[in-house]
Amino acid sequence: MDSITSLSATTLRVSPSRGWIRTSLGLSLIFLFLPWEGWGLWIRPDATALLLIYWGVFEPTVMGAGSAFLLGILSDVAQSHVLGVHALTYSTLYVLVQYYRPRILSFYRLNQVLHVLMLLLLTQWLEGLVNGLLGYSWPNWAWWVIQPLLGALGWPFLPLLLERAPRPAAPPQSP
Repeated sequence: MDSITSLSATTLRVSPSRGWIRTSLGLSLIFLFLPWEGWGLWIRPDATALLLIYWGVFEPTVMGAGSAFLLGILSDVAQSHVLGVHALTYSTLYVLVQYYRPRILSFYRLNQVLHVLMLLLLTQWLEGLVNGLLGYSWPNWAWWVIQPLLGALGWPFLPLLLERAPRPAAPPQSP
């Protein structure tokens, strides 16, 4: 019992502020407004989906399915897609992230890359399937593989960017 009472507040992780989470997701949407063309469109990772996975895994109480749906609608508007395609894929992604969250957290960061890759591939596949059913042309293999692969390869570096965020002060330690 002494080991539990001697646990200091500095060893506990302080969650980032909701403002920082919203700012990071907003910046990922601004990333979509950059003038991508040619191969840039094929190699641009889905930063919004990657952040949705990250915050869904490490801060599940802040994000919700409604937030994922709203991010999808905003992403559709930013990319001039059919309204609702990204909303469907991001909502599905969020549900899968919550389902696989304990499993993802049981692995080291580098081992989590495979789980993130599968989630991003599924998201890409679902988006392509919906676009195909709506009558749009099927993208080539690079769209199906390169974007999720680059997003998954960025997973180990994401904490380096996001965990430097301003955090609220830790509650005072009781004697």
